[in-house]
Amino acid sequence: MSTSQNLAGKVAISSSRGIGAAIALKLAQQGANIAINYHTNDSAADSIVDQILALGVHATAFQADVSKEEEVKTMFEAVMSVFGRIDIVVSNSGIEHFGSLSEVTEADIDKVFAVNVKGQYFVAQQAYRFMEAFGRVILTSSISAVKGVPNHAVYAASKAAVQGMTKCLAVDFGPRNITVNCIAAGGVKTDMYAEVAKEYIPGGKEMSPEQIDQALGKWSPLGRPGEVEDVAGVVGLIASKESQWLTGQTWQVSGGAYMV
Repeated sequence: MSTSQNLAGKVAISSSRGIGAAIALKLAQQGANIAINYHTNDSAADSIVDQILALGVHATAFQADVSKEEEVKTMFEAVMSVFGRIDIVVSNSGIEHFGSLSEVTEADIDKVFAVNVKGQYFVAQQAYRFMEAFGRVILTSSISAVKGVPNHAVYAASKAAVQGMTKCLAVDFGPRNITVNCIAAGGVKTDMYAEVAKEYIPGGKEMSPEQIDQALGKWSPLGRPGEVEDVAGVVGLIASKESQWLTGQTWQVSGGAYMV
């Protein structure tokens, strides 16, 4: 069931779980063919591919660890081999991290930055290699980059880095008429939502899922936590032709949550 066909004939790369899967479905509903990147969970990738195929567009899964430069390169080359073009790249692979100041190790920092920063940069490099005019690159940050959270400094730093990267990459891609933007989501219900939310909310470890929903809902003037479809809808806008004058921006997709 398609809501629009304004991306008909385009090819988009997204991921297989949570927000990435919702984005893939949204872009497919708008007519795009979809390349699904996954790291280890091939069953999740197969599931989202089947859902996209049911919409009447093409979808194929491609395995790659985005923290590995060569794997990202190989994945993009495989996408080009199958689809012949790449128009929209959504980079939303990432890992959460919580740790007290005394507990965080160098290995922890390296692991988080390898995926959340290096991985997104590697994806942008390959997008630059293959994308043509009027393409869309969409990176992923978090409201953690601007909202202080206890024991979350390493993750927040990695996501703040992506916001700075977005502004510079927008300049680099601009002469090709390719936009680069960033999504900073917060309070969104994904498969990791309850576990992560318990770290954000004072006393959260003792809360039920319903209580977590109520607590995070208070962050937003709309009175509810976000759904993955809320984020996917914003990506659908940024990916569309109507967004051709929007670049270098970080879009706070958080229901208007107070950021400081």
